[in-house]
Amino acid sequence: MSDSSKISPHIQEMIEQYDHDRYLTVLYAPEDKRPALCALYAFNYEISRIRETVSEPMLGEIRLQWWREAIDDVYAGSPRPHEIMPDLAMAITTNDLSRDRLMAMIEGRALDLYEDSPKDEAALKDYLLKTAGNLACLAAHILGQRDADDLAQELGIAWGYIGLIRAVPYHMSLKKSNMPESLMAAHGVSDQKFLSPDKQEVNRAVVGSLCQTAEDHLARVRAGKKRIAAEARSLYLLSALSRSYLKTIRKADYNPFALEEKADAFFRHLRLLSSALFNRI
Repeated sequence: MSDSSKISPHIQEMIEQYDHDRYLTVLYAPEDKRPALCALYAFNYEISRIRETVSEPMLGEIRLQWWREAIDDVYAGSPRPHEIMPDLAMAITTNDLSRDRLMAMIEGRALDLYEDSPKDEAALKDYLLKTAGNLACLAAHILGQRDADDLAQELGIAWGYIGLIRAVPYHMSLKKSNMPESLMAAHGVSDQKFLSPDKQEVNRAVVGSLCQTAEDHLARVRAGKKRIAAEARSLYLLSALSRSYLKTIRKADYNPFALEEKADAFFRHLRLLSSALFNRI
C-alpha cells in the first residue's frame, strides 16, 4: 500500500503534465489531501486517454473492462498491479470514495470510443455529469465535503463544457466530435458533425451556445458559494480558471481553432491566485 502522506513522483509528474489546471488547484489543497487528489486525477487521465491509445472500439472496451474489474478488486481488498493503483487504492479506502461514482466515470468514457456525436444537449450534459461531474464530486469528498454534491457537479459540468471546446481541433484528429447533433442542425450544419476553421459563423453560434451553458453552471456554483466548506475551496478554484478560459474563447470570437491560451497563461494564473487569496468563485 502506498504512503498516503506523499504524492508518488510518477503520479505527480503525470498530473502536472497532462492535467495541469487541476494540478494547480491541488497545490492550494491541504497538504494531506494532495496525494489522494492526484491519485484520483491520475485515474481520470488513464481512462480518458484510452480512445487515443487503441485502434478500434473493442480494444477500448477491453481496457475499460479491466478498469472496472480493477476498481472492484480495490473494494475487495486486493488491488491489481498498476503504477497508479497503490495510490488510487489508498485514496479510495482512506476517503471512502463511492464505487458507483468511479464506475459511472468508466461508463461515461465508453462513449469516447465511438464516432457517434451526442444526439442533443441533454445527452452531452449526461456524459459530462458521468465524467467531469462525478470526478468533481469525488474530489470534494476527498477534501471533506459531502453535503454539496450538486455544486461540485455544476462545477465539473462547466469545466467539461470548456474542455470540450478547447479540445475541438484535437478531437477532430481522432475523428471524434462532441458537438450535439441537434445543436449543429439548428445552425445549418446537419450534414456534418465537425466544426470547421472555415465556418466562422457556425463556430460562433455553436461554441457561443456551449459557453453560455457553461456560464449558467458557473453562475449556480457562485450562487451557492456560502455552502462551500473552507476545506473544499481549492476544488472550486476551477471556477476562476473556467472564467479565464471563457474569456480566451470570447477573445477568439468563439473560434476553437484560434485560441491563444499560452498568451493568456500569466493572467490565468494571476486570476487563480486572486481567487485563492480572496475566496472568489
